[in-house]
Amino acid sequence: MRPTLSILIYTNSWVALCVASLVYGIGSYFKLAHLELFAFWSFTGTVSAYQLHRLFRLRQLKHSVRSNRRLLWMQNTYSFQITWFIVNFISCLVCMLYIPMTKEAILLFGLDALIVALYALPLPFIGNGIRNIPFAKNILISLSWVGIILVPFASAKQLHLISWEIPTLIFIAVFAQIIPFDSRDIAHDRKLLFTVPQLIGTENAKYTGFLLLVIALALQTSLLGFHWLLPFTLFCGAVGHLISFKVGYQLRLEFMWELPLGLMGLWFLIA
Repeated sequence: MRPTLSILIYTNSWVALCVASLVYGIGSYFKLAHLELFAFWSFTGTVSAYQLHRLFRLRQLKHSVRSNRRLLWMQNTYSFQITWFIVNFISCLVCMLYIPMTKEAILLFGLDALIVALYALPLPFIGNGIRNIPFAKNILISLSWVGIILVPFASAKQLHLISWEIPTLIFIAVFAQIIPFDSRDIAHDRKLLFTVPQLIGTENAKYTGFLLLVIALALQTSLLGFHWLLPFTLFCGAVGHLISFKVGYQLRLEFMWELPLGLMGLWFLIA
């Protein structure tokens, strides 16, 4: 079990699967075409973005690798990590050759590419990307997920199908799922980042993150109606948000932190 989770989590494949689930699920709900292409593009693009960030972080944090399981795993599989990034990046570019490029789609691609660059690249003028800008990281990452969800609609010139509830609930849910990661990293983040755990403490942040997830799920229920996935998603969210972080359980908790997003995509698919 642990080797499988290590591969899923540490190669960023799990978070990419959750993004692809949302893209495919929401697109299916509105009966969009070519969803396999968009889901594969979102998977490979997400892996590429997160891998790029992790590889830069690995170079910066080699001095602390002995105390960080993720960095140790990545260091021991460095050649594979590079290969995984290259394969996904090339696959993402190939997918884009087949995606119809409307003006709206190009704008969304550009915005997401800008956010990835600000997040992943160590740009000198903002000091290691948006991770060091107060309030910026969580907001921009949540916006990037919303942008990815909207690309299939923009490409098909069907943005008018999207009601305000969908981008809102996606933004809230992604913002909520970032909070446990901020709580995990609170000892290493700069004091002036003003993440939610830094502002209100890790204990209050747990309940804030879960409350935001509940709000997102309430919006989805209002839109789709009740489904048995709702209590299951709430349960998974409660496990991920409310159980205190322990290093020995890091992989399982990170799996649970992202799982509600994947389940929300599945809910759209079967609605």
